[in-house]
Amino acid sequence: MANLVCWRHAEAEVDSKTGADIDRELTKQGRKDAVAMAKWLHQHLPANTEVLCSPARRCLETAAALQRFNRQQKISIAEYLGVDSNVEKMAKNVLNEDSSRTILIIGHQPNIGILIARLLKMESEACVVKKGAAWWLRQRHVDDTVQTYLFTVQHPDFV
Repeated sequence: MANLVCWRHAEAEVDSKTGADIDRELTKQGRKDAVAMAKWLHQHLPANTEVLCSPARRCLETAAALQRFNRQQKISIAEYLGVDSNVEKMAKNVLNEDSSRTILIIGHQPNIGILIARLLKMESEACVVKKGAAWWLRQRHVDDTVQTYLFTVQHPDFV
């Protein structure tokens, strides 16, 4: 992994029409924020970025905002990014030795924040990742070690 972009879904309704957490939709503000962040991501992500998304409706709607700017962008649903998943499953599936890959994951707190904290070797167990925000991590090889560093954090209010 050369680049890992962790995008938390935008603001969602508190309840869904079905009562299931997985079916919660974005709010009006959430849709607006998703489009703002998607525009920024579209302008900055490499063309060959692999997009992986939680199967939750709010994440799929967040991902759909990205497709507004690039209809050809393929979005793969990844069960291991789901609401009931865990960080170990996430890490196993997105971290690899291919230093040319850029992966964008769209998922949930606290797992995104836990993954970021682990990769950055932070003292805190998890980072606070605000709704709609994207954290861009990069890796570099120094001598025989891999170093992960924070490249940028973006929030829809500031893009």
